[in-house]
Amino acid sequence: MKTRLISTLRPEFAFASFAFPKYVWTLPPRSLKARMERHADTRCTGDTYHSPNPTQAGKGCFFYLGSESPVSLRWEYCDEVEGVRIRHTGWFCDEYQDDKIRGIVARLPRGRGFLAGWTMGTGMASGWEGDVYETAQDAARAADSLAENMAEKEREYQERETQRLQDEENAKLEAALCFAE
Repeated sequence: MKTRLISTLRPEFAFASFAFPKYVWTLPPRSLKARMERHADTRCTGDTYHSPNPTQAGKGCFFYLGSESPVSLRWEYCDEVEGVRIRHTGWFCDEYQDDKIRGIVARLPRGRGFLAGWTMGTGMASGWEGDVYETAQDAARAADSLAENMAEKEREYQERETQRLQDEENAKLEAALCFAE
């Protein structure tokens, strides 16, 4: 007789076609009788399961805008949402003002609400926040704020990276000068 184990745990997320949490089977290499005798006085607390925590758990998700994804939501830029006065088309995220990060608003299916997010453009890095908003206008304001924060973080990152590269170059020059002397 075949028995099938069915998990009563609700899947938290999926990665590489596996739904997590997953059961972790850790059985010692002994017979069932030997294992039962060894753990006869051990109290059981229920099923053991393992659920790895993604780095952004509960904070939303990241994706590439316009990519083939299993979830396709209807979206629009936050400055194009009707009833919201956002007078710009994004926030510059580099010192040369070439690249922008724009806020985006997605409509959830069956009128369940709206998501706020940000994008660097079609085919580029994007992200949704984990909160659901009741109106598109609230989501648009939140999306604009998210885009501003992400642009600021990107500028700070680029400044740090430029400084790090300059420091490395200076260290190489100093090492070459010391070697030449």
